[in-house]
Amino acid sequence: MAKYELLIHARRAVIDGRIQQAAVTVDGGVISSVRTGSDARDIGLAGDHTIDLGDDVVLMPGLVDPHVSTEDVGVGTRAAALGGVTSVVDYGSDGHPAATEPEHVDRWRDQVAGESAVDVGLWGAAVPDNLSRLGALLGRGVLGISAVAAGKGVPGAPTLDTAQLVAAAVEVADHRGLFAVDAGVDDLPALFDVCRRTGGRLHLRAVADAAELPLLRAARAEGLPVTASTSPHLLALVSEVTGGGAAVDGLDPPIRDAATRELLWDGLRDGTIDAVASARLGLSVVWTEARRRGADLADVARWMAGRSAAIVGLEDRGEIRSGLRADFTAVADDEAFVVLPRARELGSADSVYAQRALAGVVRWTMTGGVVVDPRGLPRGTVLTRTAT
Repeated sequence: MAKYELLIHARRAVIDGRIQQAAVTVDGGVISSVRTGSDARDIGLAGDHTIDLGDDVVLMPGLVDPHVSTEDVGVGTRAAALGGVTSVVDYGSDGHPAATEPEHVDRWRDQVAGESAVDVGLWGAAVPDNLSRLGALLGRGVLGISAVAAGKGVPGAPTLDTAQLVAAAVEVADHRGLFAVDAGVDDLPALFDVCRRTGGRLHLRAVADAAELPLLRAARAEGLPVTASTSPHLLALVSEVTGGGAAVDGLDPPIRDAATRELLWDGLRDGTIDAVASARLGLSVVWTEARRRGADLADVARWMAGRSAAIVGLEDRGEIRSGLRADFTAVADDEAFVVLPRARELGSADSVYAQRALAGVVRWTMTGGVVVDPRGLPRGTVLTRTAT
């Protein structure tokens, strides 16, 4: 009888883009085999430790949050683990990037080492004062370079005008890096032209406006290396029925009307938008809205794990597949809860859901084959860009 360090029996698991019965084995923190259908009931399988999931739980790959402001890495990554997120890429906090110079990367690594509950990487940031020095940031191992266009972001955030965005995009492309930008419609033609001329990869984060979608579709049809993500609150909240207040007023990007929300959902379903950048409650927020539109958790896993991992170059995670990291989350998809801020460890972006009922309760989150205990010793590692 074959023996494995860990065996997970799941009556429902997201495998190969659909939900099916599965038996997943783990050795050395890596998925060593995946059996589905009748093979999943093989009585010859045995594990030193076995988890048998019930009918009410779906086994999903751990979520990958490709662009998050963690505020405090210890608090932010514990909150991420509670929400099913196993990898995050940190920008900074409150519009202030963590890394604009190489020494900032070193300082950030010293600060987060031994503090993160899940794996964490870092975005370098393009700001007016460091253009022409972005290659040094990429050489320090940041997963990409992020920028905010003029008129975007939170008040006080450093921004770039269109000419500066183009210069930054060209520099990042010259170093074969990923350039992620929160940009407006007027900036997109120039940025797409950089992709056309250089082959450089461009990621549009926080897509919020319907006018961006036709431009994105055209770029995709042309074969440009462009990806895009949006945010949970843009898929859930609408300006017509959401009251004001500090939490809502502080959302970045601001919420849009119901018609725009549905166009963003159309873009997500047809692949114009690749991914959803999560927050602590992101999985539950997206699942609550997705199920109303006929999607299932396999779709959510694609948007919040598989595609988001691919965007930032984390090729060893994002799916339940042999040879990948054993990062999972177990979700009770039909179970609901009411968001009570005092009872949950929330990030600032999640407080807008206070008193709302959400579907999808995360039962546990696992990284490298070990269940994350948010109250235990941090086990997360620092993610570093592989030179290309």
